[in-house]
Amino acid sequence: MLAAFIFIFGIGLSYADDQPQSSSAPLLTCMHHDFLQLMNSDTFGSTNSAVPLVSFFGGPFGERLGVTRDCLGIQDNFAADGIRVDASLTQFYQGVVHGGTERASKYGGKIDYFLNIDGDKAGLWDGFTATMHAETRYGTDVNAIDGMYSFGNFNMALPQAGQDVTDITRLIFSQSLSDDFTVFGGKINSLDDFQLNFTGRNGIDRFINSAVVANVINARTVPYSTYGVGFSVLREEAPVFTFVMRDPDNRPATGDWNQLFENGVLLSVTVKIPVTLAGLSGNRNFGGNWSSRSYTSVDPESYANVPGQGIIAGKESGSKALWYNFDQYLWVSESDPNIGWGVFGMAGISDGNPNPLKWNTTLGIGGNSLISGRERDSFGAAAFFLGMSNNFKELLGGPLAPPGIAQRDEYGVELFYNTALTSRCHLTFDLQIVEPSIKSISTSVLAGLRLKIDL
Repeated sequence: MLAAFIFIFGIGLSYADDQPQSSSAPLLTCMHHDFLQLMNSDTFGSTNSAVPLVSFFGGPFGERLGVTRDCLGIQDNFAADGIRVDASLTQFYQGVVHGGTERASKYGGKIDYFLNIDGDKAGLWDGFTATMHAETRYGTDVNAIDGMYSFGNFNMALPQAGQDVTDITRLIFSQSLSDDFTVFGGKINSLDDFQLNFTGRNGIDRFINSAVVANVINARTVPYSTYGVGFSVLREEAPVFTFVMRDPDNRPATGDWNQLFENGVLLSVTVKIPVTLAGLSGNRNFGGNWSSRSYTSVDPESYANVPGQGIIAGKESGSKALWYNFDQYLWVSESDPNIGWGVFGMAGISDGNPNPLKWNTTLGIGGNSLISGRERDSFGAAAFFLGMSNNFKELLGGPLAPPGIAQRDEYGVELFYNTALTSRCHLTFDLQIVEPSIKSISTSVLAGLRLKIDL
């Protein structure tokens, strides 16, 4: 199995190395990946079921959940033994059609590799799981030319913005100590753990803008990928309370074992409350982050494109933020409980210094298509507002800042429609209209296509 994973990983490395920095049109390939549901059940503890495994890899080619799977008829056997390997390719062709700092179109892509091991099924020991996520990024994106504080293409800013790289961003080992308590540790990918119906999924399945994909109030304190340990209290095999202690520095590319926690510690608490309204499910999630690390308000962030980086700014010791996320189904099909639509939202408040963002709010609607016969399609529409802190506005509008980067609050809308070309292939049309935080830049309009296929 290890050899098979290395083979897939090697293909991705070779593919990335062979890609040009930009291209005028996307490659005519596509991919769909829906691994997060599996991760939700296995990340904080294994689950056992007497229901036979669905074949992800065999069957008629047009109905498979994967394209290149089961060539030798062995993948389903590995899945039954608790070993799961997934890979996906997501391609973006996106342009700034109005505003921004440059009118241009950019092409780039990501290859994601996932390895999941259920210790009980794999013959190791009960309650143990291991999950791995590696990423290959190649090409270019609009993040450097859209003029926005939020990333117009969140996924292409990761794992390292603007670089053709392959990094392991998640390597978690977890152990269930009882039916309702799990401990875990390793390399934590903060977006993999972000779960909210109708959004999330790392910007490769639903929305693309970082202010809609995740709660950006956490951008100052929470790195994209770093090392940490924690525990979860579970109810009905799902975490309802999680505590995590992490290194506050972003470390997607390196181990740096001798430097862990040298700049402080990041403590995070999350509470998840499942609710049911009129028979329809929903979630109410809230939490907070506190970091002891010293920052300036213009230090780079994983979730946003902070303007003014490099100017002289005072350091502040520590940063904290509180946040709230919710989702609620408003309609679910009577014939298929997996088909429905609803609303979601995110909000947060921070110290305002060193966090350049004082408060934020996002509200949206999404779910399966309402068009008859297109239930496998999905759609979404969302609006967001980012309240930049007064300290940040004064700093970037003051004498120490270069001209042209004075700040205002940023707000915008994003709409997408994701059409299922096949069960494994999805094409997304995306439109963003954003009033950037930089006063000198007029309204940015971004239009793009996203093509995704499950390998």
